[in-house]
Amino acid sequence: MTTTTTTIEKVQNYKGTNSFIIKMKDTIKKYNRLTPKQEEVVLGIFQKEHNERTIEMNWRTPGETLIIGRNIGQKLKETYGLEFNPTLIDITRLLSVSPKAVKFSGKMTIKRGKVCTSCMRDLTDEFSMLTGMGKTCAKHMKVEYIKDASEATRFREDYLKRVDEIGEMTFWIPKKQIKKWEGMTESIVKTM
Repeated sequence: MTTTTTTIEKVQNYKGTNSFIIKMKDTIKKYNRLTPKQEEVVLGIFQKEHNERTIEMNWRTPGETLIIGRNIGQKLKETYGLEFNPTLIDITRLLSVSPKAVKFSGKMTIKRGKVCTSCMRDLTDEFSMLTGMGKTCAKHMKVEYIKDASEATRFREDYLKRVDEIGEMTFWIPKKQIKKWEGMTESIVKTM
């Protein structure tokens, strides 16, 4: 069994003080791998350090919106079987905070703005401004797009039903992948 690339990267990038992991850095330099037992011990140490530094919480975050990076959107797409990468999320709860990441629970946004509620592109035509979403994203969300302005209310109702069908998503986000966070909780997390 060969050591996974992720484990090798974690060991090489380790900045902590654990003497075993520091010793494994030298082993990787010399052999470019770890034994299965060494890898198991290393992963256990990483998990323990992560758990010791992670603060569990269950804070409500009403009205807070998060713009996330493409990589996290891709993971949500795969995890929840979506046909698009969600990038604009209304977070409902802050679940955990570690030194490098935050765990949230949230749904697709229901707020309206000047950008698409799915892909964050600027809305340019009359119908997309009325609906808060472009034609392509509406297709991905499986919501029938409007043919005239009178259908905007129906579209909004269909969109809100679809958001409820997708439901709450739970996800870890590296702090560096948070593109924009609108809300009070952000300043609290920055101090942690």
